[in-house]
Amino acid sequence: MTENNGSRCGFIVGILVVLLGVPLFILVIAISGGEEEQPQASCRPGTTENDSGIPEEYQDALESAAAESGLSVDLLAAQIDAESSWDPDATSPVGAEGIAQFMPQTWATYGDGGDPFDPEDSIAAMGRYMAAVSEEVSDLAGNERELAELALAGYNAGPGAVQSAEGIPGFPETEQYVETIMSSAQGNYLANCSPVGGQEIGELGTGEWTSPLPGAAMTSNFGARSCPILNALTCSGGVSDHRGVDFAGPSGSTVVAPMDLEIRATGVIDGWGQLGWVVLGKMPDAPGLHVEFAHCAANSIDVGPGDTVAPGTPLCTQGNTGASVGDHLHFQIGTPEGDEATPGWDNLIDPTPLLTEKGISS
Repeated sequence: MTENNGSRCGFIVGILVVLLGVPLFILVIAISGGEEEQPQASCRPGTTENDSGIPEEYQDALESAAAESGLSVDLLAAQIDAESSWDPDATSPVGAEGIAQFMPQTWATYGDGGDPFDPEDSIAAMGRYMAAVSEEVSDLAGNERELAELALAGYNAGPGAVQSAEGIPGFPETEQYVETIMSSAQGNYLANCSPVGGQEIGELGTGEWTSPLPGAAMTSNFGARSCPILNALTCSGGVSDHRGVDFAGPSGSTVVAPMDLEIRATGVIDGWGQLGWVVLGKMPDAPGLHVEFAHCAANSIDVGPGDTVAPGTPLCTQGNTGASVGDHLHFQIGTPEGDEATPGWDNLIDPTPLLTEKGISS
């Protein structure tokens, strides 16, 4: 169990924007700073019956801990993997012990007199502690997925930090902790690769998906993030609440339709100039998601309103238009609510679990 110290190796985020009376919306690009590449989730549905990726000797203990905590087995499994790589004898330089990496003072409260190096004792204590953390942050969660994310943040940074931030604290270590475990739970410990906590949008259908920017790396995630430029920007709106994900590929990379789409609007949308040149589309079949592409290079859009396109169809060239630094794609997915001719905001959801479910690594 780690207590956040507010620092870790991570992305070097550069944001430069001039606000000329328009709504602050999406301020993007995170530029890779030479950090070690993180392992990708495997997303391997249906390998064998009951193959969840969990070591068999810990399956029963984890199921009991999950029932105690109110969280899913796959989430706790990914958490243990991140904490100790399933090593019951693991220790840390700051004194954390055992498979669940309890600090002695926390173990004294939740260990029930057991041994932190006994994996059954440690996993049971993890269930009790995660139940307590979940209870402390549950008032901030709107659904099961948000509760899982907030509980992980509370485990890492402390429930008080989550309450103070009214969400995931802007500590890079905590943000990475939550992101890594949520991704690992879906890709490594769920046999069907469905998103942790499920989706409220219904089934994605059987159609094939592809990456919206083939060969590119994801450079900025969805959701809360810390302010990248101290004393230069107000940490609000799109700076701290990123409502899409960013991909950056080699210069001139082509943005493509990731699934079947009906194009609804293109170009620079009145009132949304900070997004630059955009392509807005909608899935023609259920669940009818809005799919939006921003910061296309000027005059590079290859489709128009009313077009119906298949997966892999070129849409535009990644660019640097609008409030942006560096060529990249800002990619958004929204529920069917909202105006189809303008970019979304309140209806936007994290694209990453959906891409993972469709076998697209990011």
